[in-house]
Amino acid sequence: MRRPGGFTLIEVMVALAILGILLSSVYSTFFFALKAMRDSREQDDVFQVARVLMERITNDLTMARFRGTYLPNKWTETFVGRNGKHDQYARDRLDFTTVSHILLRDGRPECDVVEVSYYIDDSYPDRTLLVRREDVLPDAHLQHGGTLRVLSDNVVGLNFRYRERGPLPYERQPGQTWEEPEWHDSWNAAEVTPQPSLPELVEVMLTIRDREGREHTFSSMVVLHPY
Repeated sequence: MRRPGGFTLIEVMVALAILGILLSSVYSTFFFALKAMRDSREQDDVFQVARVLMERITNDLTMARFRGTYLPNKWTETFVGRNGKHDQYARDRLDFTTVSHILLRDGRPECDVVEVSYYIDDSYPDRTLLVRREDVLPDAHLQHGGTLRVLSDNVVGLNFRYRERGPLPYERQPGQTWEEPEWHDSWNAAEVTPQPSLPELVEVMLTIRDREGREHTFSSMVVLHPY
């Protein structure tokens, strides 16, 4: 007797199982490819933010100016780095004078020497803000006045380190032992001995959190000109 056409229940179940495995494999491949693209795009965004922030901070620092001059009730030049921490994150603050300001020439009294501050505002419960303060009329009040500008709401850590100036070649005596200059977590140009001065090197470290909650740390060395 001839068998009727069609598939048995077992054959249909086996075919569905094989199809399920194939679809699962295709979905997994597609899902991981999509996640890799999203992670790559997110990483590119973080690197772009870090590049812009580092460029801004570096530009201000390379043009930092300090001559140790002070006139009562008038502008003063300074460089003060304060070490700070909140939970596990560095929350340093740096206040200094720099000549990186571009004159707008719109009738306002201003010069190319301005006060600039960098710090993290963590007063909000759900975010942290990297803030740049600029005061076009430098004075003795380092943490007040001027204009505040939020540079990013993704930076959770800001750390500065400062290295002393090492002896110049002509300052070294024959046979004298030369030691690597020290690094400091804080700096006050007016109190540095043997004479007031800017640091020779500043290390800048930023910790940026992406939208997935992952943290990325970036660092850069900035050369200053103490004299």
